[in-house]
Parts: sequence; C-alpha cells; structure tokens
Amino acid sequence: MKLYFMKEEALNYFKDNVKYNLKNYTLDDNNWIYEKYEEPLQEFKIPVPDFSLEMNSDKPESLDYINVKILYDNLKEISDTQASDERFWVGLSHTHFWKFLKYRCKIQNFEEIKEEKILNNYFFKQGHKRSLITNPLSRLWWVGRLIYDKENKENPYYALEFLENDFSTKVLSLFSSNYTNNPKIARAVLVALAEIEKEVGKIERKKFHEILRYTNMIAGIIIIDYLTQDELKEKIKKHFYEKYLKGE
Repeated sequence: MKLYFMKEEALNYFKDNVKYNLKNYTLDDNNWIYEKYEEPLQEFKIPVPDFSLEMNSDKPESLDYINVKILYDNLKEISDTQASDERFWVGLSHTHFWKFLKYRCKIQNFEEIKEEKILNNYFFKQGHKRSLITNPLSRLWWVGRLIYDKENKENPYYALEFLENDFSTKVLSLFSSNYTNNPKIARAVLVALAEIEKEVGKIERKKFHEILRYTNMIAGIIIIDYLTQDELKEKIKKHFYEKYLKGE
C-alpha cells in the first residue's frame, strides 16, 4: 500500500482555507483536494502492507484501543521524527484514511461542521506536542509507540487494557505527565491501574490523576530507571492501596 504525505505548501493552503472547504469534508471521496490544488501529495517511500482501521461500531471512540494495535503494527517502521511530522498525518487523513476520519470524527451534515473541528482533527492546531495526541491518527500511533513491549512476544499490547474505556481523556492525561512518556514507566502505570480495577472496581478520574502525580513525585526522588517495570508497578499499587483503602 502506498502512503502519501502532504507537501508543505499544499498543507498551508488547505489549512488556511478550511472555512471555504467545510462542505468538502462531508463528501464520500477526496477527489476535491486535487481539484483545489495541483499535485498536493508526495509518496512516502517506506512500503507498508495493505490495511484498514476498524469502523464497525456506532461509538467510534470505543474502537480506539483496537485501532492502536492495527495502526502501530502496520506503521512500526516509521521513525519518531516521521511520526512527529504534521505533513505525514495530514496526508494520511486526506487520502487512505479519508473515510475513517469522517467516521471517527462523526462528520455528517455540513450544517453541523465547525472550522475548529476540521483544524483539530485533520491538521495540527493545538501546538505540536499536544496535537500529536489530539489528532485521531497520530494519537493511535504514539500510544502504540509508548506502550508496545517487543519483549512480550505473546501480547506486546498488554498495557492497553486500562485504556479500553475513556481512551482519549486517559491518553491526554498520560502524555501530559512528565515521566510517563518513558515506555517502561507508562506500561507500569497502566498495568498497575488495570490490576487495581480488577481488584477494587473502576478507578475514578481523580484517583487516576493521583497515580500520575505520585509517579512524577517518586521520579524526582529516586532514579526511576533503576527500578524494573514490575517493581515500579508494585510501588504504584502499594501507594494506591495505602492512600485509598487503608483501614478498609
């Protein structure tokens, strides 16, 4: 399957003219981009297998954790630099994943589409780092990049379990934390939370944020990289139980 990124000049043109193209984002195909701009795309030279993302639920957000596996499995060969490039994700959004973006962003009626919605979902609008985790496609890749454990041959995505529900909100909080951008730390946090939920039930958002705060705190006290993932996981669980379940 050939992938395409959008040329810089074309990206700027489409980004600056979103308000004039709102109706085009409701169309079933992307032919209009070639009518608006001559040769807006350039082929991405890394070959990838044919694949598509899941679109079989009336709640598109519920499939994010599944689509992390699909997207990252098929695009593991791209570099962090390439995956940080707005042109790459804008190109994919306007070509191969055109129908997926319409589905994921629930774009249907022209009357309901706002310029801000297109800018936030098809382009990078909220600053570069934040956009990597708010853009519907790049978010899937970066979550995969963060939690994929190549040492676990049976299930390298085991840390995804906690993100199955309320995916976008949890991911935004996770990536906003100083130390959880480290894959080992992120996996330890997510596995600890998944195990806690199995033992005590759903963890409310306040307690989730407390775990992230605690992880940041201990990272400033000890050299956290010296801990194994399991050791860090147990520290997190111990803190949770002592803070919220002591005396029960």
